[in-house]
This record gives sequence, structure tokens and C-alpha cells, in this order.
Amino acid sequence: MFLHLYKYRLKTIIRSKVDFFWVLLFPLLLGTCFYTAFHNLTTSLEEFKTIPVAIVCEDNSDLTFFKEYVKALSSDENNIISVTYTNAGEAQTLLSDKKVTGIITLKKSIPSLTFQDSDSSNKSISQSILKELMDSYLQSMDILSNVDVKDTGNMIAVINHLSNNADYIIERKLTNGNTDYMLDYYYSLIAMTCMFGCYSGLSCVNGLKADLSAQGMRKCLSSTKRLTLILGDFFASCTFPILSNIILIIYLKYILKINLGGNVLLIMATTVVGSIIGVCVGLFVGAIPTIKPGAKNGILTSLSLLSSFLSGLMVAGIKYKIEKVLPILNKLNPAAVITDALYSLNIYDTYHQYITCISILAVMSVILCTLSYLMIRRESYASI
Repeated sequence: MFLHLYKYRLKTIIRSKVDFFWVLLFPLLLGTCFYTAFHNLTTSLEEFKTIPVAIVCEDNSDLTFFKEYVKALSSDENNIISVTYTNAGEAQTLLSDKKVTGIITLKKSIPSLTFQDSDSSNKSISQSILKELMDSYLQSMDILSNVDVKDTGNMIAVINHLSNNADYIIERKLTNGNTDYMLDYYYSLIAMTCMFGCYSGLSCVNGLKADLSAQGMRKCLSSTKRLTLILGDFFASCTFPILSNIILIIYLKYILKINLGGNVLLIMATTVVGSIIGVCVGLFVGAIPTIKPGAKNGILTSLSLLSSFLSGLMVAGIKYKIEKVLPILNKLNPAAVITDALYSLNIYDTYHQYITCISILAVMSVILCTLSYLMIRRESYASI
């Protein structure tokens, strides 16, 4: 009997156009929109490329130190800039054709920078890097100019200090995960899909109540145990959101080629727990007898969207601001806990934080399921 109830309840959900669109199609469409908007955005902003520069010497300046400095920056080891030595006219042509980012003009051994866009508020990252490099060179030359040139040992010590200054900085990789901040939107999208399972939970309750549907009337008159009826509908209601989330993850990871970070099987496991909490929210709201059926839909829509908003779906970083002001809200927000679980899989090397998040979701699910069952079980009807 359980399998019979499970099968037909699942068929009912799949045939529901509302559930099919919001739980399955809408997340796929929104994920595609995110991909279109964010694809390669982080790469274009953060990925460093060698900066092409034109160098012009207007007089007979001593280029010994400057050439050594440029040589170090353009070496295979650093590869920060690529240099073209030319005259002023050719350099301006290269700049106009955008073949170089800037022009370094040397006059009396002092470099000055020229960019295509003279508005300082519109400086690109490459222009800012060039400015910092020239400022560093001028500071180094100022230090050397104050050194007693007769003291050879002192001069060598200062030059060695300037050359080895970068040795104080050690590059360390903090995590092997994907640090793209746009990933938060995809995590929030997955969390929203989990929360949309609340509609399946609501329809599950409607199918069990005699005062809300003809199907509920038949089930109330059935000789099948109440618990069997509830479990059959509950598991079917959980199955569809779980399958929708798995399809979404496959679509994001293997079709759109988005690096979600972490173990893909654990990501899917997270969505299983997340989908259950979404269904449980729908069960709980649907089981409250004092709320009208139309109002229940409005409450669930508000809850799922507000929960997704606070997890960072619409505004990136809002969850972290809430963590500073009211951290308990993030712990009570199922969507925020789901995104935390996904984020911990991506960033942390241990599973301590992940297990904590899953435990919170499991406890929420048990509490909501228990309260929903108690409210549904105690209902009785004078006549059907």
C-alpha cells in the first residue's frame, strides 16, 4: 500500500504545472540567467595579464638603473610588463591603437606615465599597477640618491635590501576551493530550489485533509492507517524536489561548466537534506488549521523568497552582514544554513562545519515534521 500511495502521489506532483515550473524549470532558467550575467566576469576583473608598455627617452638620461628595473619586471619569472622602446610619435600611435596600456616617458632620468584615459576615476587595474611600479621605482631612486656613493659597501647593502624586499612576502594558498565570489549566487539558487519544495509539502497536506480536497475525503474514509498515508505522500513530496535539485546541479556543473567546489556527491547529499527541510516547512504551514488555504500559499511564497534573499540570492554578502549583527537569524534561516553547508564543502579541508550545518537542518526537519504530524493526526470531522 505504501508503494502504491508513493507512486500515485509522485505522478500527481509531476503532472502539476505549478510544481513542475517552480521547482524544476524556474531554477534552471534562473541558473542560465546567472551564467549569462556572471560568466567570465570574475576572470575579466581579477585574472592578471602581462601589461604592454611603450618606453620613450626624450634626452640622454642615464637608463642604467631603469633598464635593470624594467628587465626584472619583464623577466620570465615575473612577467609583469612587456616593453617596447620607441620614439614619442610611435608610442602615441601604439597607445591610440590600444596596443600598449601606457607610455613611460623618461626625462632627466625621471619617468612619467601617460594613459589613453586621463580621467583618474576610470583607471583600469593595469593602469593602477603601472602607477604603483613607477612610484616604487621613484622611491627606490630617492633612497639611493641619499646613499653616500663613496661608501661602496653601503651602496651594495642598500641595493641588496631593495632587491630582496619581496622575500618578506611568502605566497600561501589558503584553500583548494573555488574562491569566486559569484559562487554565492549559485549556492543561494540551490538553496532556493530546496525551499521551493514547500509547495510540494503544502499540496501533500491538502491531499490529506478532507476539508481541502476530494482526494483528502477519500483518504480519510480509507481503512489504511493514517501514518501510512502520511508517509507515502511525504516521501513522494520529497522525491520531486530532490530530483529537481540533482538535475540543477548536473546542469550547472556539467552543462554550464560552473565549478561548484567540493565533492559533487556531498553537494547532492546536501540538497537531499535541504529539500526535506523545504517540504517540512510546507507541511507545517499547511497543517495549521487556523490559516485559510489561499493565505498559506502567500505565506510560503514569502517565506521561501525572504529566506533566499537573506541567504544572498539577490544581494551578495548580505548573509555575512547579518552574521555580524544578528547571527542567530542565519542559524534559523534554512536557506542560509544550506548555503553555509555548500560553502564549507568548497572552502574547508575538514567536515566539522559541514556536519554542523547538516545537523541543524536535520533537527529543524524533525521538529517541523513532528509538529505537522501532531496537527494532522488530531483533526477529525463530524461528517464527510
